[in-house]
Amino acid sequence: MKFLLLLIVVAGGLAFTNPTEADFREHVRQKTGIAGTVGLAVADLVSGGEKGGIQRENYIVASKFYVGGDGVLPRQDIAWGVAKQIIEIKKE
Repeated sequence: MKFLLLLIVVAGGLAFTNPTEADFREHVRQKTGIAGTVGLAVADLVSGGEKGGIQRENYIVASKFYVGGDGVLPRQDIAWGVAKQIIEIKKE
């Protein structure tokens, strides 16, 4: 019973701290500066969609961020977000 309650509390905490698209954009700006800001703007322009170039799949306790997949650009997963932390996916 205590274990189940602990799991519920942990899941609730992760859901509450799940990064948003704005959090991801701020992470890119802080890490790469003006080049990252320009890259985000270009991705937004090229995608042409209402959502912009950066997309987010929300899994309640974590999020996956990606660009493309809308027909203009091929989809490319770029990062995971969990507990307000952004974990970049390494490109091979």
